[in-house]
Amino acid sequence: MTLENARALLEEANARPPGNDDPEVDGMKPPLVLEPVSPEAVAKTLSFCSREGLAVVPYGGGTRLHVGNLPARLDCYLSAFHLKGVEDYEPADSTVTVHAGTPLRDLQALLAKERQFIPWDPPSVERATVGGVLASGEPGFRRQPGARPRDLLLGFDALLSDGTSVSAGGRVVKNVAGYELMKLLVGSRGTLAFLTRVHLRVRPIPETTVTLAVSLRGASSVSDALSVHRSNALQPEVIAVIDPSLAASLSFKGWLLLLRYEGIAEEVSDHCGRSEDLLRGNDVTRPTPGESDSLWDRLRDFPASSVESPIVVLGQVLPSRTVRLAEKWQSRGPIVAYPDAGLVYASSEDPGDYPYMLSKAQELEGNAVLEAGPREVKARLDVFGERPGGFELMKKIKEKLDPDGIFSPGRFVGRL
Repeated sequence: MTLENARALLEEANARPPGNDDPEVDGMKPPLVLEPVSPEAVAKTLSFCSREGLAVVPYGGGTRLHVGNLPARLDCYLSAFHLKGVEDYEPADSTVTVHAGTPLRDLQALLAKERQFIPWDPPSVERATVGGVLASGEPGFRRQPGARPRDLLLGFDALLSDGTSVSAGGRVVKNVAGYELMKLLVGSRGTLAFLTRVHLRVRPIPETTVTLAVSLRGASSVSDALSVHRSNALQPEVIAVIDPSLAASLSFKGWLLLLRYEGIAEEVSDHCGRSEDLLRGNDVTRPTPGESDSLWDRLRDFPASSVESPIVVLGQVLPSRTVRLAEKWQSRGPIVAYPDAGLVYASSEDPGDYPYMLSKAQELEGNAVLEAGPREVKARLDVFGERPGGFELMKKIKEKLDPDGIFSPGRFVGRL
C-alpha cells in the first residue's frame, strides 16, 4: 500500500488504531479499525479494501466475534458504529426501518413507547446491534417461527465486498421480492455482505408473561412432559431445559423444564392452568415476575457468560432428539437446551471435550459447533463441525458475492 493510498483510507474510512474497548478475535486485533460515518463512506471504504486486498471483519457491538474459525487474515475491522438511528417507524403497520449499527436496546426503548417490540433477546444485549443479531442469526431464547431474525426481516440494504450496493425485500409486509437473498445474509456472520439498513416487522408487547418452572427427576421425565404438551396442542412461547448442575445454581432440583407463556392475560391463564393439570404430580412452581426475569436473563446470557469457560459448544439435532443430546452431554458441564429448535448449549472446563461432544451429536445425526475455545484448539479443526450437505453451494455463493475473499476470510463453515 502506498503512502497516498494509506492516507486516503484513513480519511475516507475514519480509520484509527484499535483501542482497549475494541473486541478481539481469538486474542487478536487488527492494525486498523474503520468507522465510516455513512453508507456512502462504507461503499468507498470497501472499494478501497477490495483494490488493496485488505481482509475485513465487519462488526456491530462485537458481542459474537468469538464465534467462528481463526481468521485466515485480519487486516482491519469494519465497524457499524456510526450507522445508527431509526429512519422510519409505522406503529399502525408494525414495521420499522433502522440503520444496522443501531443498538438493539435503543430500538426496543423507542418501540416500547407504542407497546411494541422486537422479540429478540441476544446474549450481551446491552451491546448487541440490530445488524449484529441478523448477521449472527441468534435471537436469544425465543426460537419459535415468527420470532427468529429471518422471520422478522422484511428487507435490507447492504454492500458487497467491492462496495457494490445490493437490496432485497422492502419496508412493507406484502413486499417480499428478494426474500431468498435475505435468507442468505441472516446468519452469514459478516462473510457475504455488510448490512447498512434493514426493514423489520415488530410485534405487540405481550399483555402478560408467566413462567412455569418444573423440576423433574430425569431426562426421560423431561421428554415425557414435552410429549404430553405437544399432544395436547399446548405451545408456550419458549421452552427451555436446564441440566441438574445449572438448575442447582438457580435453586432448583433435578432437571428443570421452563415453560414461558406470553400474550393476552385470559389466554395465558388458561394455558398455564392446563399445563399445571398435565404436570400434576411433579414439582411445578410459578416464579414471581422478578424471579422469572432473572431466570430468562441467565438463559439469555448463558452462551456469552460461559465464554470464560475453556469451551462453549452448540449442539444441533432434530427437535425430538434435543433432550437425548443434553443427557449425553450432561457429564461435561452446564447445559441449556431449546427443544423446539433442536439446540443444546453447553460449557466445559476441559478443552478436549469437544471431539467427544461432536461424536455424540453425530450419533444422533446432528452436529456440534465449537462456539468458543482456546486458540490452539481452534487452530486444529473446523469449529463448525461436520460440513453441511450444501457446502459446495455455500462455497459458490461466497465466491459469487465475495470473489476476492476479503470478508472475514477463513472464519465460516469449511473455512470459507
